[in-house]
Amino acid sequence: MRGGFAGAMSVMLVGWAGVARAQEGPAGTPEAGTHKVAVIRLDVEGNVPPAAREILRQRLVEGLAAAAFEVSAGQGDATCAEAACYPALARSLGVSYLVAAKVKEQRKSYEIELDLINGQTGTSLGSRRERCEICGIEDAAEKMGLAASALRARLEGHVRTPARFIIRSRPSGANVRIDARPMGRTPLDATIASGEHQLSLSAAGYHPLDRSFTVVSGVDETLEYDLVRLPTKFPFKLAGWTGVVVGALAVAGGITALAIDSSEISCTPEARDDDGDCPRLRATKALAAILLGGGAVSATLGGVWLYLGSTGGGLTEGARAGRTSATSAGVVLNGRF
Repeated sequence: MRGGFAGAMSVMLVGWAGVARAQEGPAGTPEAGTHKVAVIRLDVEGNVPPAAREILRQRLVEGLAAAAFEVSAGQGDATCAEAACYPALARSLGVSYLVAAKVKEQRKSYEIELDLINGQTGTSLGSRRERCEICGIEDAAEKMGLAASALRARLEGHVRTPARFIIRSRPSGANVRIDARPMGRTPLDATIASGEHQLSLSAAGYHPLDRSFTVVSGVDETLEYDLVRLPTKFPFKLAGWTGVVVGALAVAGGITALAIDSSEISCTPEARDDDGDCPRLRATKALAAILLGGGAVSATLGGVWLYLGSTGGGLTEGARAGRTSATSAGVVLNGRF
């Protein structure tokens, strides 16, 4: 009698949840609160016949539905039993959460354990345990339904848990805005609510950077970005060619000055000495040194300016394209679960 009453109550709860969703429609709150879940495993130990196992599974599904979970009919890969494969399994089933169940029977006593798993990260969000002492399969199934419904509280607690984000930039000290709200400067350690957010970074002399990112409740992450320097207004190519030409002319002048050093300065016949030589000689060695040194510096500087002009002011192709250090999206995500 007790088992029949529990079964009737479970059916009534499922029916009530379905009617409430139908009345609310697409915009109603129950529909908005529905989360897709799949039962991926029901491990049973002890003397539990196949028919009884099916009753346990049915009550598990009914309990999840009563708690406003949308239960998937698929089970996916039965060999998946660890966090590494859970995300792929959740994607294949089209669900956000997974439920793994374990039932242990010993001398008509049942220990029931349900585990709610985040389908995006593969981590456990919480578990629920129930124990039924010296009871029949219907009583154990009732405990299973209660445990399944209790998982909703675990989920709600997870959804309300914010995530901790560390935002870094190169160079550091960039202004950070999240959803158009000023947050400070990088490196920034912030607690952010789950969902989609817009990030903006700005720094003097650099292109502003805008990115979108998704926050998963309870999952800490790190975002790292390389800011791209604004192109300089300095005319590198013009200054470079000017420096090269001026340097070449100065070197030529220095060579000429060195060649005419100690040569006679023209004078009138009356000023010549007995040997017919003019008394004054040119002293251009110092001038030659100045011209040669200055010409070399000017030509070298001109060559550097020409190189910078050909590389966009010293930026590499990757920097001009705005790529960051790791992913194609420009984000380095280091999850800490």
